[in-house]
Amino acid sequence: MDRKKPLADTPKLPFGMRVRAARNAFDISQAELAERLGTTKATISKIENSAIQPSLEWAERLAKALHTDVAVLAGIADAATLSNVTLVPVIGMIAAGNWREAIQTPEEHIAVASAKPHMFALRIYGDSIDKVAPDGSYVTIDPTMPALVDGGLYAVQNGEGEATIKRFRRGPDRLEPESSNPAHQTIKLGNEPITIIGRATSVTRQL
Repeated sequence: MDRKKPLADTPKLPFGMRVRAARNAFDISQAELAERLGTTKATISKIENSAIQPSLEWAERLAKALHTDVAVLAGIADAATLSNVTLVPVIGMIAAGNWREAIQTPEEHIAVASAKPHMFALRIYGDSIDKVAPDGSYVTIDPTMPALVDGGLYAVQNGEGEATIKRFRRGPDRLEPESSNPAHQTIKLGNEPITIIGRATSVTRQL
């Protein structure tokens, strides 16, 4: 079928609106898409109106039914750059505030451009780095980059197994928040042992 409008022309639309744009591009009705997916027209309408957010499995099924790729449908990449997109496992949640215990959620994945096979992602909760990675966003971590570089964003863990993510600064060595909330304080290094989990290489916002 002739496409009315390429999906690549709508990179800034929310996920639900991109589903609608892809469906309209191929002249597929909500009822037809629902039939392909074994669901109801009402469910498709809720997805398109962002009343519900589909899981990764559902996003992949939607993409297949709409003759596209999940990364394209999510607006992460267009067809020309799709070969650089990798599904990265989300292995847990990490506090962007004070030290918190990491919460393991290993079954989730996100699509990240130019990711390496050894990388993983952590979901942010908290607002101590909301200027860079807001609450609910994901940071991709490279565990092969533990060396602290001034200005780098790092996931770190203290001796009690609690983790956080902050910006590393020298003179003196410290982990700084980048927050719109003035309540967050700088963490001075050297007062307790820490382990560098890895350096953050990208931030992906939740759909």
